[in-house]
Amino acid sequence: MIAAPAAPLSPPRFGLLAYAAGLLLAVAMPFAIGAASPIDPPATVAAHNGLVNADDGVAIKGYDPVAYFTEGRPVLGDPAVTAEFDGATWRFATPEHRRAFLAYPSRYEPEYGGFCAYGAAKGRKTDIDPAAFSIIGGRLYLNASLEARMVWRNDLLNAIAAADRNWPQVKDQPILR
Repeated sequence: MIAAPAAPLSPPRFGLLAYAAGLLLAVAMPFAIGAASPIDPPATVAAHNGLVNADDGVAIKGYDPVAYFTEGRPVLGDPAVTAEFDGATWRFATPEHRRAFLAYPSRYEPEYGGFCAYGAAKGRKTDIDPAAFSIIGGRLYLNASLEARMVWRNDLLNAIAAADRNWPQVKDQPILR
């Protein structure tokens, strides 16, 4: 006997499934966003060719880039624990963070030179709020505000692709503050 093919999902049932899948992703996304890459990328000596968001020569407003990964939050670096890299002074909360950064700077330095990822996606170079960060695929992304981060995360994959496409032109623009 030949079995009848399974009935396709009706529109209401499909809608409910899509809603449930979306809800599951919304709940799981914060955990996936924080997941680090299992493989450390090799260190690069000049990933940004000296283009770093640095006020008075201090990168990313003096926050420790390694702490975003180890502490899961922004931590101000100690002015006594620094390293010169990529045309800027980077501050670290501990000597261990400094050593980790110098061993693998490409793992810890933020994307787009530490400028706003949402701004880069929209074709403009904007400053950051160090509290507005995301770690996605083992990469650090900073945003201008918590609101900008929320909007940026709403269409994350397209936003990252747009920022990657736009960055070669955006990096030479003046900073919008």
